Amino acid sequence: MSGGGTQRPARGQGVLDVEGLRVEQRGPVVEVTLDRPERRNALTPDVISALMQLLTAARGDRQLRAVLLTGAGEKAFCAGFDIEMIESVGGSETGAERDLVDELATTVRELPVPVVAAVNGAAVGAGCDLAVACDIRVGSPAARFGMPPARLGILYGWKGVERLVRTVGPAAAKELLLTGALVHAERAHHIGLLSAIVPADELMAEARRITDVLAANAPLSVAGSKRMVDLLAAPGTLSDEAHAVLAEIQRTVWNSEDAVEGARSYRERRPPEFKGR
Repeated sequence: MSGGGTQRPARGQGVLDVEGLRVEQRGPVVEVTLDRPERRNALTPDVISALMQLLTAARGDRQLRAVLLTGAGEKAFCAGFDIEMIESVGGSETGAERDLVDELATTVRELPVPVVAAVNGAAVGAGCDLAVACDIRVGSPAARFGMPPARLGILYGWKGVERLVRTVGPAAAKELLLTGALVHAERAHHIGLLSAIVPADELMAEARRITDVLAANAPLSVAGSKRMVDLLAAPGTLSDEAHAVLAEIQRTVWNSEDAVEGARSYRERRPPEFKGR
């Protein structure tokens, strides 16, 4: 993966340091750590730009099967957009930071490969939105989720609110947005922000286990399922265009070499060797 000073490490080797990010390639999985623990891994324009370039490059990597996203340290997954760097509040052109975060969350959501979030602490504001954009979220007992715009006198972007509503439903979304209070891990699990809670010292092992499972599955099927769920979860009646996309996804996967390999490997009682085509 390249661009903006971000260089791709050799597959399965080493750790790459980008300011505010730590990136490691583990076979077909890329692990990304938000690495500003002194600022509770808060996002900055530079961090968002580097992460966007990394994820955009990932779209063209045919060997990539999953992304794992977490935060450095023990206190926070991501404390949101660094409040000291918000400059547009109260001006005539508001929302520049909101638009940056929305572009990042949209890129995560639209990535063909699944993204797993290991939520090791607080996921607040833009950090909550970033976690919600991921496909699977596991957390430690220290995981906390919050949407504090009401406490800051601002309004979160409607696209981020839409992602939250689709994930937890309108009642829980209102609870988060209107109170600005932190939701602890058990409550987060109950309302669908977490799929599982595991001990802190097992969190990364569990997240890696999940990404390994995802990486072993047929990539066209995984990508197709991810796209289908997102289309079917959209509010309102599906358009003719959406129906055509769903039909094309099904046609592509069923006619793929991997579909033939899946059936053949089952008959031959061996693990499948999927190629993503």
